Order: sequence, then structure tokens, then C-alpha cells
Amino acid sequence: MSQKIQVWDLAVRVFHWSQVLLIAGLWYTGTEGYTAQHQLLAYTLLALVISRIIWALVGSKSARIASFAATPMQALRYLGNPSVKVGHNPASFYMILLLITLTLVQLITGLATFDNSYLSDGPLVGYLSTDLVDLASSIHKININILLAAIVIHIIAAIWHSLRVHNVIKVMLTGKDKATKPIAGFVHSGWFFLLLALLLIGLYLWQGQRLVGYL
Repeated sequence: MSQKIQVWDLAVRVFHWSQVLLIAGLWYTGTEGYTAQHQLLAYTLLALVISRIIWALVGSKSARIASFAATPMQALRYLGNPSVKVGHNPASFYMILLLITLTLVQLITGLATFDNSYLSDGPLVGYLSTDLVDLASSIHKININILLAAIVIHIIAAIWHSLRVHNVIKVMLTGKDKATKPIAGFVHSGWFFLLLALLLIGLYLWQGQRLVGYL
């Protein structure tokens, strides 16, 4: 008999929805030229992504990459015959890898992007050759379009899946789903937020405090 059980901890849910808001904010501030706000949001997202990667290794069992990793064949079979699955399904594993990879590429190249001013230059510009800076700047401009396209595909797939197969959007909001037995191995999300806070403090001391004065 199925029952409502905890599937996602607070750390996973906060990461998911915060990432959505931060990327939207980064796109807007980058488009409108709000440089200080753009960089502060970027450092916040960087701390969030690093925290999630670490949580995927040592956090709650359902959040760990080992618990939902899938082979390409498993993902293709699932796409051909999608069904209700508690937690991440095999296809979502590859979408998660793609989104995190594209996000990291965007963040890292942003650290090395040259934009003709002290405020908007990435902090790594002074340590890299002109060719590498030019390459990073070009990738940064191109990759954002690839990232946004991947996000649109992800949103469409999530809506379709929620309407036709399994309401994964609701599960990611509430953290609970129907299953025949409880999921074990939850780690208190407080550790995730402690790690996130430490990374935010470190990034603020490194670059953030310089930017606050320009707000």
C-alpha cells in the first residue's frame, strides 16, 4: 500500500528553486547592464552549485548522484516508455549533469571575462593570457544561450511529465511523494546550509565586499 513519504530534503528543494531564480536574475542583470548585481548573483550561484555538488557526494541518500546515476541505454529506454519513479528518473540524470555543467562553464568563464572596466572584469583576468581571456569571454557569451535553451527544454519536459506521467513539479515543491516504503539515509539539511553560508562568506570576502559599494 502506498503512502506519502519524504523523497527530497530541504537542501535539494532550496537548491532547485534558488537556481531557477538566480539564473533568471543573472540573465536580467546581464542584459540590462547591472554589473555589480550581476556579479553578486553569480557568486551566490557559484556557492550554491558547489554546495550541491558536495551534497551529491555526502548528503542525503536520495540527493547523492550514486543513487540516481543511469547508463545512456537506461535513459533512452525510460524516454521511450516513461513511468512513475520515486526520485530522479534515468533521463533526468543526464539533464541534471548537462545543466550543472553548463552553469559551471558560465560561472567559470565569467570569472575570466574582460569587459573594459575594473568593475566588470572577472577576477581572473589579470592572471590569464589575452588569448585565454578572449576565449573565456566568447564562451561566456555563447554558453548562456545554450544554457537557456537547455533550461527551456527542461521546463517543457517537467511540465509534460507532470501532466501526463508523474507530478514531479509538486514533488519538488513539497518534497513528498507516494511510495510503498520510506526512503532511508536522510542527512540534516542544516549541514548543507552551513556549507553554503561558509562559501558565501568566503566569496564575499574575496570579491563581494568590493561590489557592494557599487549597488
